[in-house]
Amino acid sequence: MSHPSSHGTADGLSPTGMTPQEELAYTLFMHRSSGVALLALGALVWGDRLTRRRHGIFRGGIGLCWLAFGAFLFVRSDVEGWPIGPAGFLESFSMPTAGEWLQHKVLSLIPVTLGIWTFTPLYRQTQARWSYALGALIALGAGGLLLHMHLDHPMMDIVNIQHRFMALTAFLVAFGSVADGSATLTWKVKPWLVPGGLFVLGLQLVLYVE
Repeated sequence: MSHPSSHGTADGLSPTGMTPQEELAYTLFMHRSSGVALLALGALVWGDRLTRRRHGIFRGGIGLCWLAFGAFLFVRSDVEGWPIGPAGFLESFSMPTAGEWLQHKVLSLIPVTLGIWTFTPLYRQTQARWSYALGALIALGAGGLLLHMHLDHPMMDIVNIQHRFMALTAFLVAFGSVADGSATLTWKVKPWLVPGGLFVLGLQLVLYVE
């Protein structure tokens, strides 16, 4: 999920070479495609839990979806910087949007990590320590969303308000992961907090506007 820099040049183009209309189309595509990925993940996690993790096809789908989602964010976010933008790797650290670029790259590693974890034997374990570790990892991403600001949206406008609600939903997913490993929480809805949170977050992204 990304916002290209809107600091234009004399010809009306931003440093990305895009017009304002192209930038808007790009950022809507990034947010909404991310939403589709999270809706798919929510459905897969829901199916996996509904079948009590007996079918490997759900596990494989979840892992591949997380990996593809993380790779997509890593490569496609920030069209002005490395790896797809005109700025090289070292040059990207001196861009006006270097902070955003670096945050996006670091945060994209979270879904990659979740994808790798899904393919390990630990995935089938419900030990509290692993649930807490996953919850902490997801909360890290939620914190990134909560604190993340873009140069072209410095005020608390509709864009940042939407991101704050997304962050709160991500914290719900993190809490659901922690609850999975807690023996003291016996709520009937507990197994559905994570997939439900993914669904809500996916809907927020699919309906994202500027």
